[in-house]
Amino acid sequence: MSDLPVPHIDLTPLFSAFDLTPERRGDWWLVDGLYPAIRVQSTGRSLTIDLALTEDLRISETYAADEGLSLFREGALPLLLSAFWGRHNPGQVTRQIIKRADGPWQILTGRYLRQVETGERPPVPYLLFGTIETFLKDQPLQGDIHWLSIGVSVDKDGPYADIRLNGNRQPELEAAVRALDWFHDGRDYRLRLAVLMIRV
Repeated sequence: MSDLPVPHIDLTPLFSAFDLTPERRGDWWLVDGLYPAIRVQSTGRSLTIDLALTEDLRISETYAADEGLSLFREGALPLLLSAFWGRHNPGQVTRQIIKRADGPWQILTGRYLRQVETGERPPVPYLLFGTIETFLKDQPLQGDIHWLSIGVSVDKDGPYADIRLNGNRQPELEAAVRALDWFHDGRDYRLRLAVLMIRV
């Protein structure tokens, strides 16, 4: 298998499932010629999905190649559908308003995607979203749109967190999330969560 990037993966079925007609501009796929734009590239065992939320804000999400499109469809895509394309699904996206010193913001939270080899999915720590919400209320922000990507891997040695705000690691939030009560019964697992924040 080639390790060279393979752009132009056809995303038409991803959009048409929601009665959206995308157009391709180079590597990017857009709806009605407006942001957000999506680009997918495969490099060997990895699938990278780039999201251009605005002209200046671009996010990259990396997945295992064999599960990337599925995880994107279940996790990140519903946020875009809800926020930008009028396809809100309350079973997949939670919307709420939080108040900050700079005004109210809408928070769109996707599904907790927990990947485990066998058995039922492990529970999510009770204080996980409260910890994230506290961070979002206090974090200095510039601009009107922000993307928070949460990844946690749990094994016998405890949790490892990779949390990025607009693509930048957040060590303090990672430490707070690692300190939560993560369940481990001998099965290793991963959790992914996407959060979109928009000034209202």
